[in-house]
Amino acid sequence: MKKKPDLKLFKDPENFLNGGAADIAEKDYTVKHKGKFSEKKLTQQKIFRLSVEVSNALKLYIAQSQANTGIRITETEIVEKLLREYLDLK
Repeated sequence: MKKKPDLKLFKDPENFLNGGAADIAEKDYTVKHKGKFSEKKLTQQKIFRLSVEVSNALKLYIAQSQANTGIRITETEIVEKLLREYLDLK
């Protein structure tokens, strides 16, 4: 017969029941980026529906920006920048 598993190895189930807030607090959210340490921002996924016109203009803008500057930029970065300006966030 097998022995019962040692429950001391498992995390406290309260963390799971409380939404994992304790796990988030325990983690180190600093990441090394090009020799510097920076705070990693917590993100949340949102799904938006944009008109075809706006979507195509965004794709075209990104393609042109990348061709002109040679620097990669994403749709998410553009949308977040615009929302931060619109909502007056820093």
